[in-house]
Amino acid sequence: MQQRDDDDSSDRTATGRRPLLATAGASVAGLAGLAGCLGEDGDDGNGDDGGDSAVASAEPLGEAVDSEAVSWDDLGDLEGELTIYSGRTRDQIDPVFVELEEEYDGLTLNIDYDDNDVQVNQILQEGDAVAADLMYSQDPGALAELEREDAVQQLPEDVVDAVPESYREPDGYWTGVTGRVRSIQYNSERLAEETEFEDGDDLPTDIFEFAEDPRFEGIISTRPNSGTFRGFIQAMVELEGEEETREWVRAMVEDQDAQLFSGGSDQAEAVNRGGDGDPIVALGNSYYAARILNEDSGAPIRATFTENDPGCLFSVAGVGVMNDVEDPELVAEFVRHLLAAEGQEFMMDANGEYPVVEGVDYVGPLPDLEEINPPEFDLSDFDMELQEAQDLLTEEGMTV
Repeated sequence: MQQRDDDDSSDRTATGRRPLLATAGASVAGLAGLAGCLGEDGDDGNGDDGGDSAVASAEPLGEAVDSEAVSWDDLGDLEGELTIYSGRTRDQIDPVFVELEEEYDGLTLNIDYDDNDVQVNQILQEGDAVAADLMYSQDPGALAELEREDAVQQLPEDVVDAVPESYREPDGYWTGVTGRVRSIQYNSERLAEETEFEDGDDLPTDIFEFAEDPRFEGIISTRPNSGTFRGFIQAMVELEGEEETREWVRAMVEDQDAQLFSGGSDQAEAVNRGGDGDPIVALGNSYYAARILNEDSGAPIRATFTENDPGCLFSVAGVGVMNDVEDPELVAEFVRHLLAAEGQEFMMDANGEYPVVEGVDYVGPLPDLEEINPPEFDLSDFDMELQEAQDLLTEEGMTV
């Protein structure tokens, strides 16, 4: 795996690049593999063969007929070179990239790592000459912005059908790959000592109480520079209103003196450590706690959840494919591998994330998604742009 050299980006132009869905060589093997597990092959019952699209003959149509996710063995080999702009950090996403390159000797992945908003801006600035084949985003907000700017193209039907509509753009311009839940992380050994809450079951189930209860002053933390936190702010604005969101952010900064971290792993490790000066409570994605507990089941870090509010928002990391790609077959197969059983299970085992494909069950140290009560929220319906969420945080003084 190679990190992309930014100096090389100007040498790669749109010339000779092809859209994902308009290539006669699209991977029939891969489409058929997903079709066999995620939809009915052939006619959709209306006599429509799917039009002139090159993938129409292999599109899965109708409802899922098998609850078992497709395997890498059912898909085509990955051979060639891909450039990925990743808004996910190296420690989060490298394990699956390394696994794929080890599985397929002919695959080379050139990865450019940076913040979500940096990657979005770079894609929009590069325009038709964008060096990336796809963006792997920390959250759906960045992908929604790319879709609004017509910077990404529709994914193949089988990929779209593999993921529930609430976890992707309805018309397939981007898709979630794995899920995570906003959580309340805490140190089980120091919680009662520092807050008078006996255990996690006693903690508030309303996210607004964490900004109001004086028992959290000085010992609560969050990570405002992450794309997922901005997604949380976006969701709070849409679910609760902008003024209520501003008041929450303002109270966390001014009343609670929240500790602000620039890395989710560092934040969770500080809670787990629980030393003097470390936060005892953290607002963050549940998978950071899951990763620690996967390595050490006796670690004191725990995660609990608010109920039916933005504090337990279920969100996704996902991918969007650029409008023109040099090797559409490879790009499509790569996305299929991320959504196949091995890709889902690998990110669950290595990173503590939740699967988004039916037939792959969550197995880990945290509650199953059905045991959590996240708010009903359409992830494809983010109306607030990334910059607006960042502006709100900056204006209220929550920055690192």
